[in-house]
Amino acid sequence: MEQKSKYDIEIENFRHNFRSIKNKRIAIYGMGRRSATLLPGITDFNITGILDRDESNVGKELCGIKVISIKNVENCVDAIIINSDPSNYEIIYKRIANDVTVPVYYADGRIAALSDKDTRYEQNEYWKSSYQELKDKIDKADIVSFDIFDTLIMRKVFSPEDVFRLLGEKVRAELKLDCEIASIRAQAAQCGAYATINEIYGYIKKCTNLTDKNISDIMKMEKDTDIDLCIVRRDIADLYEYCLTCGKEVYFISDMYYTIQDIKRILDKCGVTVPDDEHIWISCEKKADKVSGSLWEKYFKLVGKGNKCLHIGDNKTCDVKNPVRYGIDSYYVMGAKDMLMNSSMAELASDVNTVSDSICLGLVASKLFNGPLLEKFLIWLYYKSRKDEIDKLLFFARDGYFLEKDYTMVAELLDDGSKQEWCYLPISRRLIYIATMENEDDFNRVVAFPYVGTFADYMKSRFEIIVTDETSEYNDRQINAVGDSKNILKWIQPYKDKIMKQAKKERKNYLAYLTSDGDMKKELSYGTVDLGYYGTNQYYLQRLTGIKTKGYCFYACLSKDNVYINEISMDGCFQYGDDYMAEKSFARKKNMYIETFITAPHGMIRYIDNQGKMICKLDGKSQEYFDIKEKVNCGAVDFIADYINIYKAVLVVNNNEYIKLMQDRRESLEDNLFYNMLNGMCNVSKDILEGFYFDNDFVGGKEIQLEI
Repeated sequence: MEQKSKYDIEIENFRHNFRSIKNKRIAIYGMGRRSATLLPGITDFNITGILDRDESNVGKELCGIKVISIKNVENCVDAIIINSDPSNYEIIYKRIANDVTVPVYYADGRIAALSDKDTRYEQNEYWKSSYQELKDKIDKADIVSFDIFDTLIMRKVFSPEDVFRLLGEKVRAELKLDCEIASIRAQAAQCGAYATINEIYGYIKKCTNLTDKNISDIMKMEKDTDIDLCIVRRDIADLYEYCLTCGKEVYFISDMYYTIQDIKRILDKCGVTVPDDEHIWISCEKKADKVSGSLWEKYFKLVGKGNKCLHIGDNKTCDVKNPVRYGIDSYYVMGAKDMLMNSSMAELASDVNTVSDSICLGLVASKLFNGPLLEKFLIWLYYKSRKDEIDKLLFFARDGYFLEKDYTMVAELLDDGSKQEWCYLPISRRLIYIATMENEDDFNRVVAFPYVGTFADYMKSRFEIIVTDETSEYNDRQINAVGDSKNILKWIQPYKDKIMKQAKKERKNYLAYLTSDGDMKKELSYGTVDLGYYGTNQYYLQRLTGIKTKGYCFYACLSKDNVYINEISMDGCFQYGDDYMAEKSFARKKNMYIETFITAPHGMIRYIDNQGKMICKLDGKSQEYFDIKEKVNCGAVDFIADYINIYKAVLVVNNNEYIKLMQDRRESLEDNLFYNMLNGMCNVSKDILEGFYFDNDFVGGKEIQLEI
C-alpha cells in the first residue's frame, strides 16, 4: 500500500474537518507553505479569498485566489480558516478576533478561541509597591533588619521542603543508604522550635539505625546541598548594601535551625557582606522565635528604645504583623515562589510532581531563561544516546548550532567516562535533495517540492541556475511548485543537463566532506540530532552514505503514515505515550520559536564547494540580530549548568529511570513551561523579540518575524 505524503494527509484532514461547510464562502488565513500545498487539493471548496497580516499583499494571488483585506471581510465570506503552523493559531486569532463576526476555525477543525486565563493576580495590591518606596522607608529608619531565607537569599527549588526531597534522592544515590530522609527530617520537628541542626540529627540518630558516620555524612550533605541551592536576591542585597553605605545599623533575623557559623557560610557563598555575630539573630541560638513574637520582644528591648526600627521580610505574620506588635515598622517583600503563585505562571505549580520539576521551576523563579526545554532535551540526549551505544552524534545544521555547543558543556558536566564524539554537520533540505538527485524520479521530486515565488527566483534558489532569455516568457511568473510542477517540468528543460551536472558536482563535494570533516565511517554507529519532524534529512543522508543512523529529536512523526518511518529510526524527547504524531507536544506547537532561537549565525547552507567550505544563503535579519540569540543561549546555558550541578548525583545513578520517566509522562513541566511562556504567560521584551526571525529559502525567500 502506497504511503501518503504529509501534504496529502494535510489535505485529507482539511477535507474531513470542513466537509460540512465546503459550499460556504471560505477565506483561508495564511500565505505560507501550508496554504500553497493545500489549495491545489481543495479546488472543489468555495475558497473566495486569502487573508494575510500584511495588508500590502491585498490584491496578490496564491494558487489563483486573491488576497483580500480583513476589513469588512464578513461581507464576502461566511467563515475563516486559520491555516498556519499550529503554534500561531491563537496568535493569529488574537490579531483578528475583534475585527470579524463570522465563525473562525483552526485548520485542525476547532472553533478558534482564546485561552481562558485567570487574571485576578493583576489586582494584587502588592504589585503597587516598589523598590523606591522601600528605599524611602529605609531612609527614615535608624535600624534596619532583614529576614534571610526567601527575602535576602532564596533557594533554587520551588518549595523549601523539596530541599529534603532532593537530599533523600542524593542520600540514596551517593551514600547508598536506603532511608526516607525527607520524612525523617519532617518528623524531627518534634525536637522543638529552637533545635539546632546538630540537635535535629541527634534526634534522627536515636530514631533510626543509622551509624554515627551515616548521620555525620547526611548532615554534611544537607548543609552542602542547601548552600549549593542558595542564591542572593539581588535587589534586596542592593538595599542591604545601601543601608551599610548610609551608615545604618543592620541586623539579620531568621527562624532557622542553622547556627550562626552555618548562616555566615551561606551568606558568604551568596556574595553578601557578612555582619559580625552580634548582628545575626537566629531562633535556635536566641531560644526565641518570630512566630510567637518572643524574638521580636528580645530584639526591641535591645535596640528599639529611642530608635526607629524597620524590618523587611516575606512572611506576612512573622515578618510583618508580629514586629508591629512590638513597635517595629515592617515592609512586606514577596518571596519568589509567592511571586510566581501570584502571577500568570501560577497554573504551572500543579505540574511540579518531582524533585526535578521543583528544581526546574525554582530556577525559573530565580531567573527567567529559555533553559528548561534545552536542559531536558540535552540531558535526555546524553543518556539516551549512550544507552543506544551511539559512537558519534551529528548535530544537523542549522538547528544544531547551539545544541552542539551546549551539549559539549552538558557532556563535560555529566561525564561518565564513556567515549562519544559529536560534531556540527552542514546539511539542509536543499543540500541533501540536490546531492541525492541521481535519476528522473529524484529530479521530479526536487522540482515539485513546495516553493512560492517567481520562476527565476525558484531556479536560483533551488538549482543555482541563472535563467536566460530562453525562458523569458516564464522568468517573472509567480509559481507555486506544488500546483505548477507539470508546467515547471516543461519550462525547466533547457536547464536540465546543467542541473544534473551541478547535482553530480555537489554530491561529490558533499561526500568528500562527509568522509573527511564529517568523518562518517561505516564501522561507527551514528545518531542525528534535529528539531523534528519526518526525518527527511536523516533519510536522505542515510541514502547518500549507506550508513544507518538513529534520530534524536524534540518531537518526531512516528506514525506509519510517515513515508520514511520504515527506513529510519527516530525518538522524540517531548513526545509521550502513543502520541505518534506529537500532536500533544507543546514543543511541536511552538516549534518555530525553538528553531529561530537555536539556529546558526549563517543562512541556509546551499552546498559544499570544491574546497570543502559551506556556501550559504546571504545573511538576513536572523543573522543581523544573532547577538540576541547568543544572549538568550547564555541564559539557557546558565540554567542548564545550575540544574545539573544541583541534580547531577541523582542523574548519574538514576539515568535509566530518568529516561523512562520522560517516556512515561503524559507531558513535562519543561514542555508546558516553554509553551505557556510564549503563549501569553510572560511578557517578552521588545529587545528579545528583535531576534524572532524565521526563514527557509528552499520554499521561498521571505523572512518572517515571529510574534508572541
